[in-house]
Amino acid sequence: MRVAIALGKEEGRVYPGPFGHAPRYAIYEAAEEGLRLVEVRENPHANEHGEEKHAKMRALLQDVDLKVGARFGHGGSLGAFPVAGRLEVGPVSLEEALALLMERRNSAG
Repeated sequence: MRVAIALGKEEGRVYPGPFGHAPRYAIYEAAEEGLRLVEVRENPHANEHGEEKHAKMRALLQDVDLKVGARFGHGGSLGAFPVAGRLEVGPVSLEEALALLMERRNSAG
């Protein structure tokens, strides 16, 4: 499973705004041993809005199974990411977000 964590400009922090406006994403691969950082991916669509942005974001993160951020938009007819594929953690440190992911993973089985 691949996870994208919205990163802010401040090193080591989850982006405090909506997931799609984050300037970059830390992409992690979840394995039996834990989470392994694969890459940090820039978000060229951070300042865009509207229906086209949602399609571009889906393409940018097409290899990701779970999106992790401080908050997400309302969704609805705009085609935002499905609730099942996202986790709101608030504007926490990256370390705290990773701990929440591991806790969620361990409680799931």
